[in-house]
Amino acid sequence: MQSDRYVVDMDTGQVGEIVSRHAGSVFLRPPGGGREWAVAPHRLRPPTEAELRRAEMYGTPVGGER
Repeated sequence: MQSDRYVVDMDTGQVGEIVSRHAGSVFLRPPGGGREWAVAPHRLRPPTEAELRRAEMYGTPVGGER
């Protein structure tokens, strides 16, 4: 399973959702929202299947209209 939406910051080990790319940096945010951070593209790796499942779980809204 591959994702073009999520990557792992190898400096922190944190999974991030790709928000944008600008001036040689990739901007990420935690799955489900939070403060963005910038990472050099060469410091990113694809998530493992377990990391991807967890990111998708956190990135999925809970609840809904009744």
